[in-house]
Amino acid sequence: MRKLFGTNGIRGLVNVELTPEMAIKVGASIGT
Repeated sequence: MRKLFGTNGIRGLVNVELTPEMAIKVGASIGT
């Protein structure tokens, strides 16, 4: 698995490495 967090933010292929569920989890963790 590639590194998702780079120097310019979150990186990855949409719906492959960065799924909607993963985006929700990342957003929730940032928002708390």
